[in-house]
Amino acid sequence: MMMKKITGLLISSLLAAVILGSCGGNTTRETDDTAQAVQVKQNQFENLITYIENSGDLINSKIVPTMIDAEEVYANLNHYPVIDIRRPADYNNGHISGAKNLQMEELIPYFENQIDAPSFSKIVLVCYAGQSSSFATSILRMLGYDNVFAIRWGMSAWDASFAGDRWLSNSTNNFADQLELQPNPKGPANGYPEVMTTKTDGYAILRERAIQLLNNGFEKYSINVNELFETKDNYYIINYWPEDLYSLGHFPGAIQYDPKKSLGRATFLSTLPPDKTIVPYCFTGQHSAFVIAYLNLIGYNAKSLNYGANSFMNGVMMERDPIVYHAFSKTRIHGYPFVVDKSDPAAQKAMPVGEIKTAPAGGC
Repeated sequence: MMMKKITGLLISSLLAAVILGSCGGNTTRETDDTAQAVQVKQNQFENLITYIENSGDLINSKIVPTMIDAEEVYANLNHYPVIDIRRPADYNNGHISGAKNLQMEELIPYFENQIDAPSFSKIVLVCYAGQSSSFATSILRMLGYDNVFAIRWGMSAWDASFAGDRWLSNSTNNFADQLELQPNPKGPANGYPEVMTTKTDGYAILRERAIQLLNNGFEKYSINVNELFETKDNYYIINYWPEDLYSLGHFPGAIQYDPKKSLGRATFLSTLPPDKTIVPYCFTGQHSAFVIAYLNLIGYNAKSLNYGANSFMNGVMMERDPIVYHAFSKTRIHGYPFVVDKSDPAAQKAMPVGEIKTAPAGGC
């Protein structure tokens, strides 16, 4: 009888031990799983920049800026899908026939889920002045959509109705008397910026940052000429022209960097300050919009000068050589037809401004 009791106690003890051990094991596994679920952000600049370099290094290549002239788009409206990224009210007030209106934050979902991008020879983005669409095109190109183009000069080139408060009113000679002739040296070699993320795959890092930039919109990454002149000491200003044109006169304090080849690790990327906002300017603000998309993607703080040098020395550019300097004038406007959404009470077609002539293609 006593033996039966002892045996029963032993069995009960063993069962309790097994149950407790089993519970303890689950707790340990759950703790391990929780620890694995808590991902720590790490600096992935190296992975990101290496991926971009190995994917064509767009900004340091000869093909940039990937822009298309209004003439070609007009001649191929049945073949090129056009995406208009202006505000809906402005789109309704007048847009290219067949154009689809999307906001910047909708671009990546649209390209990933709603359009067979490779089936088209060219996909066209258009905005007000060619700058926002250049910014978005740069990002989409780096994501691998290598048939995306921005319309040069934006809707301002399509018809004068769209140019009045954009290119026509922002092309000025207001600061031409303040041009500087002396060269300014590049900064010393710095460390590169940090790109903090939980992701480790180059494309995944790029896509995450691309979504963030497009959600923020181009305005966050641009600056107007009056603000830049008033606060120029706060910025690292880049003249993104050939050196021979830089030497003839540039924005005060600006430092010359060769277009299409100077912002890689093998050249002068390390001379950019990670702790100061960088403002590159080109002739028109379109090429620099491509550049600042790249710089912000890889961790720098960068803003594009709206309308480029046209915003402060348009008259000088016209006098020297409007083609070489990509100076804007009414001759850049084509007067092509457009569609007005009559269901929108605010949509009214404006009258063209002045005589319309066709100019040779050009512009950064």
